[in-house]
Amino acid sequence: MSAREVVDELDDHLVLFGKNAADVDYDSIGPCPFCNSRIDEFGFCACGGNLGVD
Repeated sequence: MSAREVVDELDDHLVLFGKNAADVDYDSIGPCPFCNSRIDEFGFCACGGNLGVD
């Protein structure tokens, strides 16, 4: 087993979402109107709100 395979198994973001945290698209939606943080491609932001953005 290579070192990269071990890292992937321990990467919680990769396990939960199927991609590395650096690969998440934050630019397509804009900031959250409540906490002004970035909204990810799944519609979630830092305050935990899901705005239901498609």
